Amino acid sequence: MQIKKLRSSTMYILFLVLFLYGCGSSNREGALQTGSPLFGGVATVGDTVCVQCHSSNKEALTGETLVSQYQLYSPHNQTGLGCESCHGGGAQHNGVGPIPFPLAGLTPTQEAKRCVTCHNGVQKLIVNGVATVAPPTNSFTSFSSSSHAKGTPAHTSGLCIRCHTHEGAVLSDQSGFTGDNAVLINTTYGPPIWASAFTAFNCETCHQHGGGLRVVKTRDAATNGNVVLWNPDLSNQNSQFNLCTSCHNIYNYNKTKVIASGSATSGTLTFSSGPHNTRWNRVVTSTHREKGMLTLLNVPFANMTTINSTRGTLITGYAIRLTNTTDPNYRGPCYDCHGHEAKTNTGSTAPSATNATIHTDWAQSAHAGGLLTAKYAAAAGNLRTQAEVDAVTAAGVDSTTNAWSHYNWDSTLTSAGADDRGSCQMCHTATGISNYLRTQNTARTGYDPLNNNFSHLIGWNQKGGSNRQNELLNCWGCHKDAGTGALRNTSHAILSFTNSKNKAIVITSAGKSTACVVCHGGRGSAGAAILDDAARSSRLAGHHAPTAGVLYSAKTHIGFEYPGQNYANPSFFAHDKIGQNAAGPCASCHMAPATSDGKPSHTFSPVTKDSLGTITAINNQALCNTCHTPGGTFAITPAILEEESAGYAEATTILNNWVGNIAGFTNYLGLAITSANATNPATVPINAYGAFQNGQFNANEPCAYVHNRFYIKRLIFDSIDWMDNGVLNGAISFNATTFPNAATWFGKAGATGVTTFTRP
Repeated sequence: MQIKKLRSSTMYILFLVLFLYGCGSSNREGALQTGSPLFGGVATVGDTVCVQCHSSNKEALTGETLVSQYQLYSPHNQTGLGCESCHGGGAQHNGVGPIPFPLAGLTPTQEAKRCVTCHNGVQKLIVNGVATVAPPTNSFTSFSSSSHAKGTPAHTSGLCIRCHTHEGAVLSDQSGFTGDNAVLINTTYGPPIWASAFTAFNCETCHQHGGGLRVVKTRDAATNGNVVLWNPDLSNQNSQFNLCTSCHNIYNYNKTKVIASGSATSGTLTFSSGPHNTRWNRVVTSTHREKGMLTLLNVPFANMTTINSTRGTLITGYAIRLTNTTDPNYRGPCYDCHGHEAKTNTGSTAPSATNATIHTDWAQSAHAGGLLTAKYAAAAGNLRTQAEVDAVTAAGVDSTTNAWSHYNWDSTLTSAGADDRGSCQMCHTATGISNYLRTQNTARTGYDPLNNNFSHLIGWNQKGGSNRQNELLNCWGCHKDAGTGALRNTSHAILSFTNSKNKAIVITSAGKSTACVVCHGGRGSAGAAILDDAARSSRLAGHHAPTAGVLYSAKTHIGFEYPGQNYANPSFFAHDKIGQNAAGPCASCHMAPATSDGKPSHTFSPVTKDSLGTITAINNQALCNTCHTPGGTFAITPAILEEESAGYAEATTILNNWVGNIAGFTNYLGLAITSANATNPATVPINAYGAFQNGQFNANEPCAYVHNRFYIKRLIFDSIDWMDNGVLNGAISFNATTFPNAATWFGKAGATGVTTFTRP
């Protein structure tokens, strides 16, 4: 009887303890968020209670306990989250009762819906006492539509199961059958796979219980096949890069050879002329480069030039971030550019328009240095080895005019500690623009180039840079999360130069085009020299591609505006108002049509041209038609754009003839103005310097006739007007027969002979 009473008392005390755990604790073991949708509106009991009963539950495939996986690697194993952050409050469970979110038996897609409750890039949680936005699991296309999850895999035999099946990938990672071919087929270590049935990838292929990443292991041949961590990123822990490269191999464990060399002894490659040993696009090695490969590849490689060069003038791969970064949105080197869809369509030949993706678009664009275009050309429709393609690509992309390879941009300071390329980094590196967009404020005091950390580049030093690698404008430059497409800044663009009153130039309402405006807004105004001759420049003061500077001329005044002349936009001008507070003008025009997955195009080409460079289509014609009525007086068609372009080019030629003082265009100074003398006030008066400046727009902003037609037309007209006789009288003359396109542009189509034109 005493024993029965003791048992009853013990059970009562245990129940009381469980009750108190569920209702009153002040840490993760308690119910601080009782009633929260996160926990299904049910009180929480804490991990300790869960572990009491579930410590013996095992994952059927690996035999590992779910609790050990959770406790060792789950990002949810921390204050504020816990087991119940996924399964819901356990106060009503008691081992047999209901639990809000019983995930056992659900399909991966159903499980993922639970994850998105928090992981949507919006949901805020209190984790370890800090308000945190849960990193999103959703991406441009869901995992279920990715190549990783397309039905039952076809490769269910031989070495193919290693990377083409869920069971093969998990068991190989666990048992150390990761790496080169010698490891995979060496029967000394026993059979690599013990499963008998194989299925397609699912969430659990990469994530253990609790959401942590799977641990990847390999065999160390130098120590008789001991199982060791697969650690190509040198982090000594399971990581995103280590996990992805367990299949998308980069090199073997001992770093004695690069996997994907095309030889029979290469890692996951087949022994015959199969799909791996000749396709450069299948492996990380051919497109991505990181510091650990320094001793493995012959230079040039990885955006590198020759080893003795002081300039990074070759672009052959996408350098990725593997080191710690101050970027609060950093999700890992792979997720920097890929969401859970992990689908690029970057095959060995260019995809059709219907199969294009954001990745294929971007990689062929100027923002990527045209790298993929060069690789397609190198492959020439044939399957080539990585080495062959790299060799041709290096020669094809090397250019002293390439925005990413022209200088060693990551050299922040000179050896003496003065500014080197630090002032350029905000637009010529992904690191710089990401920091600028994230830290700038209206006082223009937030961004500091000294905070740009390029330690993920080979041999980088703040003084002198890496001399071996340069960055492209990678996805993470503009996007704080490539998986969702979330941009770093959509509220305001602060330009790098000030107006005539030394006030910040802030462009608002540009929406998703904000990042475009920051870099394409220009670097200075030619008119600054009116107030200070020391502000003269031998090149266009607005820098290369100052598209937004011209578009928003009412704020930037980027051209040389002659004192007393009117440069205000006409009342009907609306290009700067396109897509206000939404896509904005840049994205609205330059990111259409959509890719195959329905997302904005990233070629950034507003028009389509034929092999001769003639405009054949406007890629967002419907947008133009909203104001420019088809068939009307102001309709915009490919033919009209060609006409405007030709007129702009000819008018610029006329201006530069006057500036150059060539025969038939003797200017009022009788002097050829060049980059050598334009900065000398004693030789070139200020208004003549202005004409020299405005004459450079066509070469640097060849589409100004679209972006702000009246502004650029008035700049050129006034410059010609000044240079012919040193007086602004509102009239210019030239031979309309010789320059028929310029005559049309200035409003007298069909004119012949010497004709006088009035100011537009």
